[in-house]
Amino acid sequence: MKISVLSLLMLLIFCPHTMAQANNKSFCLLKDRLFVQQVKDIYLNPQTYGDKIVQIEGFFEKYMDDNNKERYEVFRKTAGCCGDDGRAGFEFVYKKEKLKFGPNEWIMVEAIVKEGMIDGYDHVYLEAISVTKKDKGKAKEFVM
Repeated sequence: MKISVLSLLMLLIFCPHTMAQANNKSFCLLKDRLFVQQVKDIYLNPQTYGDKIVQIEGFFEKYMDDNNKERYEVFRKTAGCCGDDGRAGFEFVYKKEKLKFGPNEWIMVEAIVKEGMIDGYDHVYLEAISVTKKDKGKAKEFVM
C-alpha cells in the first residue's frame, strides 16, 4: 500500500517513539495545531497508525444509529460552509461500559485506529482504551 510522504512526516512530528502505559505502544498525540490535517491523514492512511495509541481531545457526543445502538464521537469544530459549522474527529467504541458524559463535554480518548465494514463501506474508527473527562484548558475547540 502507498504511504504518502505527508503521512510519514506527520508520524515523525506528532507520534514520538515513547512507550505508552499498558500496551507498550507509541503515542500519537493529535494537537491543536494541524488537527484537521492529522485527522485527515489518519482517515487516508489508517494502516500507518495501527501500531500506535492515538490520543485525541475534543467534544463528546453520542447518538443512536439505525439499529438503535448507542454510538460515540470525539470531535472539534472547524470551518464549514457557513462559518464554524464543520467538524473533525472520529467515531469511537468503548467496550468497558456505557459512557455518561453530557453533550459537548470535553473529553480525552486514548485509542487504537481500526478499520471495518459498516453497511458495505470501509469505515475508520477508534477503539477506545480509556475515555476521561478533561478541563478544556488552553486546548482550542475551533481548529483548522
